[in-house]
Amino acid sequence: MLKRGAASCYRPPRCKAPAERGQAAQEGELSIYSMIAIGAAAALVLGWLAVSFHRPGRTRSILEWASALAMYLLLFVLMASQLQRFLGGGKWLFIGTFSFLCFLFGAGFIVTGVLLVREILGKKDAGADATH
Repeated sequence: MLKRGAASCYRPPRCKAPAERGQAAQEGELSIYSMIAIGAAAALVLGWLAVSFHRPGRTRSILEWASALAMYLLLFVLMASQLQRFLGGGKWLFIGTFSFLCFLFGAGFIVTGVLLVREILGKKDAGADATH
C-alpha cells in the first residue's frame, strides 16, 4: 500500500498537443480530412435513405451511384488520414498497408465516378447497377 501523499507508480500516457500531431492547433478547428469525411458520411446516409424510398428508375440509379461515390470518398479519406499519421511516425508496415488501401479506395472512387457520369448522361450498359 502507498502511504498518504506518496506518488503512485502508474501514470497514464499523455496525449500529444494538436500541433504535434499535425492537426489544427486551435481548439474546435477541424482538419480537412474531418470536414471531407463528415460531408461524405452525410451524403452517404442521406443518399442511401433516399434510395430506400424511391421507386426503381433513373433517379434511383443516379442516387445509388452518388451514394457509392460518397462511400468510396469516405473510405479514401479515412485511410489517407491514417496514412498521414503513420508517415509522421515512420511505421513502414502501416505505411505500406494504408498506401495500398488508399490506392484501392481511390481506384474505386474513380471507377464509381465514371459510372455515375455515364448514368447521368444516359449511357447505361445492361446489368450495370450500383447495388447489383
